[in-house]
Amino acid sequence: MKSLRLLLLLPLAYCGSLTALAQFIAPDYVPMKFIQTEAPVFPQGVIQIGFAEGEAYVAVQVDDTGRLADYLVLGYSHPAFAEAAVSALKRWDYKPAFVHGLPTSATAVLSFKFRSGPVVVDLSMNSAVEMIHFRVAPDSNSYRVCTLDQLDRIPTPTKIVKPLYSREKGHGFHEGHITVGFYIDEKGHVRLPAVSRESDEELSAAAIMAVEQWQFEPPVSRGQPVVVRAEQTFDFKAPAH
Repeated sequence: MKSLRLLLLLPLAYCGSLTALAQFIAPDYVPMKFIQTEAPVFPQGVIQIGFAEGEAYVAVQVDDTGRLADYLVLGYSHPAFAEAAVSALKRWDYKPAFVHGLPTSATAVLSFKFRSGPVVVDLSMNSAVEMIHFRVAPDSNSYRVCTLDQLDRIPTPTKIVKPLYSREKGHGFHEGHITVGFYIDEKGHVRLPAVSRESDEELSAAAIMAVEQWQFEPPVSRGQPVVVRAEQTFDFKAPAH
């Protein structure tokens, strides 16, 4: 069974000594760690076009071996800031999250704040919310992930796989609702599916393994391909006899 991918909400950390550890650690949970081996560098080229500061938002997925498995740029005030952020995080070291003492894959959103001084990396819960509602000027170089109501139309799924969970009733079958959050990229591929860490592990693994295989028509906003944030809820019920 594939490793469960959990949506982690991490507190504020600074790029000078980046080892992101949650302050709300439960006895059965240890969050992933980001070990900065290269500091993000302010892209000097943007100063010539009037940028004294900027932002970039990147979602990262660290697998159960501590490897950077995937990343997705979610927003930026100029492409150069996103490039600088990605260039740095690709060179970082990572340690996986642990649930019940076992390493597991996990997802988090990194918010890079570029200024003339040290670059601040914000790993707080609010960074994702702020990014989704990030306001940009028309015809600017800014970019942000879209919400479904900002699309020209809701993306039509071209491939749907149902979760496989075959425990028999009376033999440990878990019932419940599982909500998988994920992104649909410009090509219609599902990226970074995740659930909250409070979700049932077996049901979550089944839901995520299914969503990973889904495909959509490319999401479009104002005629242009975009990345969109989406959710899917699965209702697991024991088989009737």
